Amino acid sequence: MKNPDASRTSDPLEAFQPIVRQSVNEAVYQALSNKLMHGEYRAGQVLGIQYLADALGTSTMPVREALRRLVAQQGLEPLPNGTTRVPLITEARLHDIRRARVLIEGMVTEWAGPHLGPKALAQLEQLAREITQARRTPKGIASSLEKNRLFHFTIYGAAQSPVMLALIESLWLQSGAYLRETRELLHTKEQPADQLHESTVKALRAGDFGKARQYIQEDVSWVFDRLDLAN
Repeated sequence: MKNPDASRTSDPLEAFQPIVRQSVNEAVYQALSNKLMHGEYRAGQVLGIQYLADALGTSTMPVREALRRLVAQQGLEPLPNGTTRVPLITEARLHDIRRARVLIEGMVTEWAGPHLGPKALAQLEQLAREITQARRTPKGIASSLEKNRLFHFTIYGAAQSPVMLALIESLWLQSGAYLRETRELLHTKEQPADQLHESTVKALRAGDFGKARQYIQEDVSWVFDRLDLAN
C-alpha cells in the first residue's frame, strides 16, 4: 500500500523546516522570558505583538506563541482586547511570590547539593566572582542579572526535578516587575551581600546543604525585603 505521506518527505530539506521554526519560537520565548526575569518590563506594561515582532526582527507567529507560553506560566496576563501585559504589583501578590520562592528555591538547593560535582562547583565559584564584579560596575546591571540567573539555575537544574524547575521559572517570571523596582539599588550600599553567593558555594562544597539552603533563601529574600521596607 502506498504511503499517503511519502510525497511530503521526498525532499530531505523539507524535514528540517519544523526544526527551524521551533528554534525561532524558542529563541523568541527565551528573549522575552529573560527580559521579564530581569525586570526590563514595568508592572502593567502592555506588550504589543507587532511591536515585539519588529523589535525581534521576526514575524508575529513566534511572538504570539511566546506570549501564550508566558501567560500559561503567569509571567504575563491576558487582557480582554486580546493583548497581554505584565501583571500589576499588589502587596498580597508580593508576599505570596516571596513565600513561594523562599520555600521552593531553598528546598531545591538542598536537593541539588549531592548532585553538584567539581565542574559545576567551579562554574558556580566563577559566576559568584563575576556577579560581584559586575555589581560594582556602574553599567554592569544587565550582566549581573544574567549571571545571577545562571548561578541560581545551575544549582536548581542539578536537583533533577523538572517539575520544580518549571515552578521556579514561573516564579522568576512573576518576580520581574518587582525586581525592576529595586534594580537601582544593585550598585549602592543597599546592594545584596556579595558573600551570599560565595558562601552558598562553600556550603555546597562542604556538604552542608542545609546551610546552602539558608544562604539561597537570604539571597532570594533580598529584593522582596527591600520592597517591604519601601512600603
